Amino acid sequence: MNAVSWINENMMQWLGEKNVADTLAQSAPNNITSEMGLALLDVADVIRPYPEVIVHLQRSSLRQVNDDSFLDELVKFDGGQEARNAIGAYLDKYGMRCVGEIDITRPRWSEKPATLIPLILSTLKNFEPGASRRNFEYGRQEALKKEQELLDRLTQLPDGEQKAEATKQQNSLLRNFIGYREYPKYGIVNRYFVYKQALLKEAERLVQVGVLHSTECMVLPSR
Repeated sequence: MNAVSWINENMMQWLGEKNVADTLAQSAPNNITSEMGLALLDVADVIRPYPEVIVHLQRSSLRQVNDDSFLDELVKFDGGQEARNAIGAYLDKYGMRCVGEIDITRPRWSEKPATLIPLILSTLKNFEPGASRRNFEYGRQEALKKEQELLDRLTQLPDGEQKAEATKQQNSLLRNFIGYREYPKYGIVNRYFVYKQALLKEAERLVQVGVLHSTECMVLPSR
């Protein structure tokens, strides 16, 4: 993050370029959040050749199913097992995530896989086959091109060689480490899901002994 600040401040001062670190950070390696989005594009590519699977997902979306029955039903269709395997692999890696995931009470994707259906259908509609690799490579090339442009312009300035070398070093720090800023949240969300499973297990025990009516209504004691 210091490298981001250094680059933005100095490129603005030396070249009049604003927020240039955003471009330089495109398609940086080891960004778990970006990888999650690219992995969904790959899931869509597995499903894309199978019209029956797509129709099933569309119908499930219209029915607004809120359980994982659509996964079990997939195997009835041509390509259904491949689609189920792809979705299952995605859930194995990212199933602890969801919209509003910092709230521990929100259903995780692995708890309600049907919440992925609109995301998959939107991806099928809005992206062409192979978009995962294409988008990543496009971002990487844009970052490389921007770096070279900046270095070429910097060398034309007074003390340009030193400014270019310092910028190159800072950009190396940015490219190599910026992806790791996503890992703390990823780790937190992983642990939250473990905590939630432990809480639900205890809630089930409390239901069995009559303390709670259901695992969905863990009531706090009145103050």
